[in-house]
Amino acid sequence: MKLTSRYAVRTGSVFALALAVALAAPAARAADRAAYSFEGKRITFTQIVDQSAGRAISIDDPGLETLFQMLGATVTYQSGQRYVLVTTAEPVVISFAIGDTRYDVGPVTQTAPLAPFVANGHAFVPLDELLQALELLPKPQGGVTVLQPQLASLDVQSSGGETKLVAHGAIPLDARISAQDTDRVEVLFDGVASVLAPSRTIDSGPVRRIDVRTSGTITHPATYVTLYLAPGVSHSAIGTDDQRDVTMGFDGAAPAQPIAQAAPPETTSPPEAQPQDNGQNPPAAAPAPQLVHVTGVTGQQQNGGFSVRIAMDGPASFDWRRLRPPDNRWWIDIHGARLASPPDQPGDSTVTDVRAHQENADTVRVALSLADFQNVSVVPDESGITVTVGDQLAAENAPRAGTGTTGPNAVANTAANSPPGWKFGPQPGQSNYVAANPRLIVIDPGHGGSDTGAIRGDLVEKSLNLDMSKRLRDILVARGWDVIMTREDDRDVYAANDSAQEELQARDDIANSRGARLLISMHSNSYINDGPHGATVYFYKPGDLALAQDVDRRIAAELGIFNNGVIKDKLYVIHHANMPAVLVETAFLSNPDDRALLGSSEWRQKMAQAIADGIGDYTGPVPPATSASNQ
Repeated sequence: MKLTSRYAVRTGSVFALALAVALAAPAARAADRAAYSFEGKRITFTQIVDQSAGRAISIDDPGLETLFQMLGATVTYQSGQRYVLVTTAEPVVISFAIGDTRYDVGPVTQTAPLAPFVANGHAFVPLDELLQALELLPKPQGGVTVLQPQLASLDVQSSGGETKLVAHGAIPLDARISAQDTDRVEVLFDGVASVLAPSRTIDSGPVRRIDVRTSGTITHPATYVTLYLAPGVSHSAIGTDDQRDVTMGFDGAAPAQPIAQAAPPETTSPPEAQPQDNGQNPPAAAPAPQLVHVTGVTGQQQNGGFSVRIAMDGPASFDWRRLRPPDNRWWIDIHGARLASPPDQPGDSTVTDVRAHQENADTVRVALSLADFQNVSVVPDESGITVTVGDQLAAENAPRAGTGTTGPNAVANTAANSPPGWKFGPQPGQSNYVAANPRLIVIDPGHGGSDTGAIRGDLVEKSLNLDMSKRLRDILVARGWDVIMTREDDRDVYAANDSAQEELQARDDIANSRGARLLISMHSNSYINDGPHGATVYFYKPGDLALAQDVDRRIAAELGIFNNGVIKDKLYVIHHANMPAVLVETAFLSNPDDRALLGSSEWRQKMAQAIADGIGDYTGPVPPATSASNQ
């Protein structure tokens, strides 16, 4: 199972309410073209079918694919299979089963009024339920249905004596403290509406009551959340975590990471007039800082090359990066900005693709896929940036990073070819990490002790993970490797009933402190229903990718299990490991066929063998022993 069992489960989302149960009628007639709008971009759904219980949409509808791209979501479906999986950017998996009205949004099972079906080779799923699962609320406006992002949940979570507020929305949240007093603090979430309860009372703890109100327009909503605090309670600044949620800590608890905020302009106006404070209402909100809007991204052929114009309605800072061959990607991040209109640019033979999206609450990213390592110039001016990609190859030592500002004093600078951070140093699939102990491999059996992981019948994930890890260790040791396991028995690595961060960091510390060559984290997957199956290899850092591909290739070749492939995910253990690291989900305990495999000691030995072979493909021969070995 993925590393989530120690985290608090989110509650309070209006989207967790189940829909009324009804059987789906056979497909009746194709609906008219349906015009929608999301984040200022017009989207047309063309593959919609009306049923008596509601509308269904083809999972490969071009308009839906555009929406998924804007949300950072992906869909998994193969012809002839029963399950359709939509994975959001957070990630949360939305699971539909052909012919079954039940569907899952993360760990919550819900019921749709119609069942997914297949027609003419296309899989159709309930449209309204899919939009709700994506936390988008359809709002009609002038012949177009606006897909309004929602502030989907607000939760007060307590763990280890610390309390924090966690807010989650359909899009990366743009949040700031808009007003505060000794007994209350008001947080403004710009760009999202909400149908959460207008007021919720909490019996005890630092937060006693939460009030929610929405203002603004259908296309530009804003939600104000007022937290009424117990006497003497202090709060942290607004922050965020690795899963795109917004957090605020109380009485010394801090958010995981601060959120960069745009500087407010000299004058501005709140979204709407605020009511007088009669002792019952929260204080009037201060004006929200205004972000620059990226109003257009357009591309055109120019003198054998290709130029991209990024238009903005105000000054902003930016930085750009490029990757070397064979990747050849180039992108620019515009800070303190919101994307007003995502482009639909096909590119040409020089620039094969142009994409723009809201990277986080105050950063717009425009990314280009280059045909080769071509010359690129970046010229800012008073109203935006012009990026020109030439038809000539760049020199080997051409700059691969730069910064600048737009506006009246526009300027562009280039950086040295070794900018900080793993994203912009080594080529994708390579690593600049140098192992202090190049013969040492650390194996991390997932879960253990107070954390059982998934349980199905008499099979317990923590025990399966330990068994396969020991088998992998024995194979690697026989081949000449030094191996350390983060645990060799049924125990917590840090402490019983510890927090997720304490436990997972303790596992990384074992590998990082010893300068290990690789880290392999072993897991057995699980899901709310029995549909998903097969093996998956997760990576996060660019230096993880080659290892993940080699391990995945061996698993697919040697075991014959369904291959979910290599997936990038910001899982804590592989994210915080200094060295190349992968997390292997060997099979699904929740799937009957996979569960039978996991119950076989012979199969578990084959899995360990395949992973060891993949490690060998990646590393090559075992390095000779040095004085650093076995440290």
